[in-house]
Amino acid sequence: MAYPDKGAFVMEMSREYMKLLKDSRDDNYRVYSGRWWILSTLSAAAVSNGMAWICFAAITNFTAAYYHVTADDVNWLSLIYLVVAVPVGFVTGWVLDTFGIRTGMLIGSWTNLLGIILRYLSTLPAVPEDGRFAVVMCGQGLAAFAQPFLLFAPTKLAAVWFPENQRAIANTLGSMANPLGILVSFLVSSAIVSKPSDLPTMLWVYIIPAAVACAMCTLGVHRSTPPTPPTASAAGDHESFYSGMKKCVRNVPFMILLVTFGGGYAIFNALSTFMEQIVCPIGYNDDFAGLVGGMMIAFGLVGAIIAGLIVDRTQAFTPVTKICFTLAVLSIIGMALFTHFDNLGIPVAIFAVGFGLFGFAMFPIALELGVECTYPVAEGTSSSLLQISGQFQGIILILIGQFLAQPLNTMDAPVQQCIPINTTTVGTLAPITLADNVTSATSTTERYQYSPIYIQDMSVPLYVYGGYAIVICLILVLAFRTTYRRIEAEQATNNT
Repeated sequence: MAYPDKGAFVMEMSREYMKLLKDSRDDNYRVYSGRWWILSTLSAAAVSNGMAWICFAAITNFTAAYYHVTADDVNWLSLIYLVVAVPVGFVTGWVLDTFGIRTGMLIGSWTNLLGIILRYLSTLPAVPEDGRFAVVMCGQGLAAFAQPFLLFAPTKLAAVWFPENQRAIANTLGSMANPLGILVSFLVSSAIVSKPSDLPTMLWVYIIPAAVACAMCTLGVHRSTPPTPPTASAAGDHESFYSGMKKCVRNVPFMILLVTFGGGYAIFNALSTFMEQIVCPIGYNDDFAGLVGGMMIAFGLVGAIIAGLIVDRTQAFTPVTKICFTLAVLSIIGMALFTHFDNLGIPVAIFAVGFGLFGFAMFPIALELGVECTYPVAEGTSSSLLQISGQFQGIILILIGQFLAQPLNTMDAPVQQCIPINTTTVGTLAPITLADNVTSATSTTERYQYSPIYIQDMSVPLYVYGGYAIVICLILVLAFRTTYRRIEAEQATNNT
């Protein structure tokens, strides 16, 4: 080809060089369709684990009656997830960063399945009645061991397998799988269990999704990383787990996020655990508790997806996190105020929906923000620390809730739906046996002499949760500032 002048020749060579450079970048970074299968598999396992976590919270009274224990004992079936997650969470971060996502998913899916099977074994006739609760607690503990491996993995998966314009939504879909399991659990548990003898059926049904997810992971996930990384940050070197953890602790923006994000996550865990005990004194039964919990999570999933799409387009991690956190806190305050009055279920449900809508929208975005402010610390490290904070604070808030809950005089709560009222309990603070804590659907052969309990008034714990939410919200809004280190590093690489 002849060129009329030297300038035209230089321009043509420049275009050819840029084309070659682009082709080279295309060879260096690539995305694979298999990433969606891995995300789906992780989500399926997380859904099953979430179902196992909260399945007893919406049917506290029937669970207590079946295992011959108190409501506080039943709360420990949920609380054990938080207790186990704190020490196991550090191991999870190390496993994800050292051995990869596939190893973590295999550990999580198999221990989850074995734990859920063990829970069902507690209902078999061969197990003595006085040992059943210990067996179900062991099964719940084994499933709790699995949770960090499934709950902490989405941030790592999004960074390793997805391009920069899909990371937030991928993290959202993976992170929201566990709350989706909680939603399903609220609805399914209430639908299956209408008397204590229905509990074995519920535990058997929950084995099915755990087995499906375990098979998907074992047979369908073959590697932890793609052959070619999707982005420059995925191709780069990361800090070791211990080195990264030290850098996170010295990172002021991350520590602010650690406290505030963990506090919001902890409040959700506490509300999920106490939902039935919150609404039954003001005139609503297990079905309403399941409905409120389900609506809170369902709208939260919608909010999380919308927020993920917004952040993928705008990269506005900090503004979205602060706005969502503030609106979630206002919803908590409204919920706490209206649960003090009888027969006001609609406002309670509305504020619960608001808390879910904005609180869940913040969850995956905050995890991505933790990566941005700590890069090049590995994604598994920052994500693990943030969620460990939530689990640890959740333990504290649930124990505070149990301590501050007040015995409720039945004369002060004539509309309560925690137990059927009879002439021997009206207007007294006498202990109400768990035999009374069973609806009229229970047959006379199922009424045993159980340990005595009181109806619990959760007003004071809710006010404490609301006050704590206000404090951490102010800290986040006023004190949190950071640069997006990962995005800046990728832009610098692309511009080189």
